[in-house]
Amino acid sequence: MAEIKSLSHAAKKLFITQPTLTHNMKKLEEDLGVPLLNRSSKGVTLTPYGELLMEQARVMRRVHDNAMAELSRFQQQRERGMRLGIGMAWWRLFLRDLLRDYRESHPLAPLHVDMGNHLRTMDQLLSGDIDLFVGHQIIGLNERSGAVFMPLFQCFDGVYARADHPLAQRTACSEEDLLDYPHLDVTPDETRYRDVVNEADSTHHPGYCRHRRVVWSTSSMSAGIEILLESDAVMSYASSMTPYFTDKGLVELSLPPSGPARVGIYCLAERQDDPSVQHMVELISTAVSQLDLAGSRLLELNA
Repeated sequence: MAEIKSLSHAAKKLFITQPTLTHNMKKLEEDLGVPLLNRSSKGVTLTPYGELLMEQARVMRRVHDNAMAELSRFQQQRERGMRLGIGMAWWRLFLRDLLRDYRESHPLAPLHVDMGNHLRTMDQLLSGDIDLFVGHQIIGLNERSGAVFMPLFQCFDGVYARADHPLAQRTACSEEDLLDYPHLDVTPDETRYRDVVNEADSTHHPGYCRHRRVVWSTSSMSAGIEILLESDAVMSYASSMTPYFTDKGLVELSLPPSGPARVGIYCLAERQDDPSVQHMVELISTAVSQLDLAGSRLLELNA
């Protein structure tokens, strides 16, 4: 009203009648005990009291708007913030695209991604460092862990080497042939994480070497590929990575793939009903349902 300088125009902008606005302004002046408006035939202007009140109202409006914006950001962070553990194969297969879309939908929500194998990410889950992870089902997982496994699909492992590797020239290889060459273990199981698995089952989980002659090991896939390209080493890894390895100059050796092993989502039982965990589980399940599993050499669980 102070800016429009007309009670009738201000009433229209507020979607009320002019008598109602006039009555409310007079009531406000009576409550405050000071005149707020100078009324004349030319319109209305603010008195010094009115100007002071309007300035304070603008300050309160800015404080209100800032408070609401901060509450909105905090709510989004609380509801959508997520810390994920991911294996390289599943990052390349679908999680990379899923999390890019998630970031576009929730630009202010904190999102942390930790790459590692299934035992390391399980240790992080049990320690509270991540909210959930996608990885192989851990055979022999300690029953007291409190972790829940939600299966997604089944996968096979292949064996990879450089394109001019002696075994790559053969039309068929056997497990025994692998014994003649060093093995590269990418993201190997670290001893300090073995306590999440019963000792009797420690050699039957995915990722366990197909032969015992481990010469190379690394936590970096980039370093592992360079090692394979520059040596006679061979590497067992999820066969869904074949297109990626092919682009890097590696080939899959001609021998029967090992498996299948189940891949799924792990989270703590106590967090299953958490809205942010449920939301991410739903997104991951939807993304997997849209995969060409046959094209990725994966299997549906009921296949």
